[in-house]
Amino acid sequence: MKADEALNMLYEMLQIYSPSGKEDEIASYLEERLYDLDFVNVRRDKAGNVYGEVGSGEYTILLCGHMDTVPGYLPVKWEDDKIYGRGAVDAKSSLAAMISAAKQLKSKIHNKGKIIVAGVVDEEGRARGIRQLIREGLSVNCAIFGEPSGVGNITFAYKGRILLTVKCRTKSGHVGAQHIYNNAIEAAFNLWMYIRDLCDQHRSPNGIFYSLTSSIIGIKSWRSMGGLPDRCRINVDLRVPPKFTSKDVIMLVKGAVEKAADDLNAEVSLRVLDRVEPFVARRDTLLMKSLSKAILEVTGREARFIRKTGTGDMNIFGSKMNIPVATYGPGNGRLSHTEYEYIDVSEYLMSIQVYERAIEKILCLTSN
Repeated sequence: MKADEALNMLYEMLQIYSPSGKEDEIASYLEERLYDLDFVNVRRDKAGNVYGEVGSGEYTILLCGHMDTVPGYLPVKWEDDKIYGRGAVDAKSSLAAMISAAKQLKSKIHNKGKIIVAGVVDEEGRARGIRQLIREGLSVNCAIFGEPSGVGNITFAYKGRILLTVKCRTKSGHVGAQHIYNNAIEAAFNLWMYIRDLCDQHRSPNGIFYSLTSSIIGIKSWRSMGGLPDRCRINVDLRVPPKFTSKDVIMLVKGAVEKAADDLNAEVSLRVLDRVEPFVARRDTLLMKSLSKAILEVTGREARFIRKTGTGDMNIFGSKMNIPVATYGPGNGRLSHTEYEYIDVSEYLMSIQVYERAIEKILCLTSN
């Protein structure tokens, strides 16, 4: 695929607003593009993931990117060698680059191996897409996940994530009798302080990646009797370092919440809404070595291996499947989920070359 074709495809993808749960339009667009680019076995599964294949042979590489974005439309524009728009970094540029690289390789790999490109849904939500992909039972030998690592970096480790909701219930009374009755909002805030203090106890001297961290991402209160708020719910996002499992952290938080309930004179309940385990990929695999060599050849610099405090589909896939995995893609991850999201044209085009060269190296060695 020529550079202008790859750029136009990305630009068209960015013009399709596709927040989690609303990926149908971009899925239809990608199905049509994959057909036009002569991919075979183009299909959509029941979760809405889109697949296409090139090549043939026993060794199979999965290139997996996500079609969805966080909510919040951004105008799409192309200025000064930058393309702006929601998903420009996270992570339509990675998915477009994967498709472009696979198309380039179609005429080169012949029967050396197969490439499956997957555009999955709901990565920014509850990961329905990658969970369905795993249920599909794809037989692959290694997988690259498309997320913004930066063109010269490979992401090999992610923290885990726990999303939970905590509800506080107190006895309602007249607002003027606030010296008598407990305010559920204040109780919930104090409960949050217990959780934050718990996380602070597990702060690592080795940095934020190795620390247990937390953030309130939602709060709602009710006044069932028209007086002081007697019900309050907080949603909490916990980021889990590799030394913990999600079960470990849930038990720690549950203990803190139960202690808080006694101290705050409130009824407290906790419910886990979602959990993703932390994941650290091996760095000594053929996949990692091939990506590293490709980055050196394309950029002229040694590849850096990086850890991220977020989570990605690699967490779920890597924990379930015992195969080499890595995450790689263009873009500055600090622009993800912001109103300033853009991708440098040169970085996007370089990432296509990196994907292409890395896959060639893998298939050259595995087909002998």
